[in-house]
Parts: sequence; structure tokens; C-alpha cells
Amino acid sequence: MDWLQIIPLMLLVRGLGVDMIGVTRLSGAIRELHAAREERARLAVIEERLRLARDLHDLLGHTLSLITLKSELAGCLVKEEPERCVQEISEIEQVARQALREVREAVAGYRQPRLDSELDGARQLLEAAGMTCQIEQTTGRLPSSTDAVLAWTVREGVTNVIRHSRAQHCLIRLTCENGTAHAEVINDGDLREVQQDRRERQGSGLVGLRERVTANGGCMEASPLPFSGRERFRLWVELPIQGRVETTQEEPS
Repeated sequence: MDWLQIIPLMLLVRGLGVDMIGVTRLSGAIRELHAAREERARLAVIEERLRLARDLHDLLGHTLSLITLKSELAGCLVKEEPERCVQEISEIEQVARQALREVREAVAGYRQPRLDSELDGARQLLEAAGMTCQIEQTTGRLPSSTDAVLAWTVREGVTNVIRHSRAQHCLIRLTCENGTAHAEVINDGDLREVQQDRRERQGSGLVGLRERVTANGGCMEASPLPFSGRERFRLWVELPIQGRVETTQEEPS
């Protein structure tokens, strides 16, 4: 037997074997890549659904509370103060139109509330509910992402005060210190009622807010707090200030 002829044949067979192993491994890697892409797409769909559900809850919860309060107020004024009743009805229409626009923007994925607008809305909502509203803000201009999370905090905090407490006074405090923003919404409502509502509604607005805060590197707490000699309920958020402050002014909506 001529070994000079057998050796090339052995090398050829070995090379084909190595190639087959490589093809098998490549095929497996391609399958894993496709599976990873499918899983990534599935997670993206789930995340988008969670975002939409969270945004709609936060947007509509606040707006519908305001519409309900103003409708009740208009009903009380229809005979005694018809001119003011007309004004309240006009404001209800404006709020409804704004809610429709915000829902469309939330579905489109680019809706981000602004802190100044939310503070104005909070004052209007609390006053319509017959509560005293005190706002302390020393944050100055903030990056859009930080501003938006603080705006969501104000919205969720005030909505919970309206829905789940019999408060007479609400304090909204916003400060910045050492590169960190702080937001507090403090009310003097019935703590037992607030805590009962929290237990019954676990997984709703506060959970969505916590997700926003955590995603931006912050922390949140919602609990009773001794304040000015009395025990009150506080929603507290601490958030690192990240990003740059935008220098261009946004067009009014």
C-alpha cells in the first residue's frame, strides 16, 4: 500500500469532519441568535404594553378625577351661580380635550409631562376639591428626564390625595441638593383610610411610579410621617439629576 496516497486521503477525511463540526456549531449559533432575537422582540412588546398601561393609568386617573370634581361643582352652582357654572363647564371641556390629546400622545409613545404644567394642574385640582394647596419649588430648570419623573410624582401624589384621603391641606415640595432632586407630596388625610386603600390597590399607580423612579436610578417611599407635630402621609422621591438641561424652549401644546 502506498502511504503517500493514503495520507492525503486521511487529511481530506479529517478536514471534512472538522468542516462538518464547524457547520453544526454555526447552525446552532444561528438558531440561538434567532431565538435571542425573538425573545428580545417579545420582551420589547411586553415593555411597550406595560408603558402604555402605566401612562394611561397616570394620565386618565388624574384627568378623570378633575373632571369629576368640576362636574360636581358645576352641578351645585347651576342655580345659585350660573355664570360660574358656565365657566366650570368650559374648563371641563378643556380638560377633556387635553386628556384626549395626552392619550393620543401616550399611544404614540412620546408623551412626557412637564413639571410646571403638573404643578399648575395640581393646584387647580386640589382647590377644586376644597383643599388648601401649598407648593414649594426651588429646583430651577432640570433635564427633561428628571423633570418628567418629578412631574409624574406630583401627578400620582395629588391624584392619590384626591381619591384616597379626606385631607384638608396638601404640601408639594420640590428641591435640589448635591446633584439630587427631591419631591414630597404630604397631606393631612385619614392615615387609616390611606393605608387601607394602599393595601386594596397594590400594583396600581404607585407601583408604576416606582418603576419610573427606579429606571432613572432613584428611590421612592410612601408612608406615614410625623410632620409639624402631627402624623401625616408622605409620598417621597429622590432622583439623581442626569443629562443636560435643554436650552431650547418647547412649543406650547
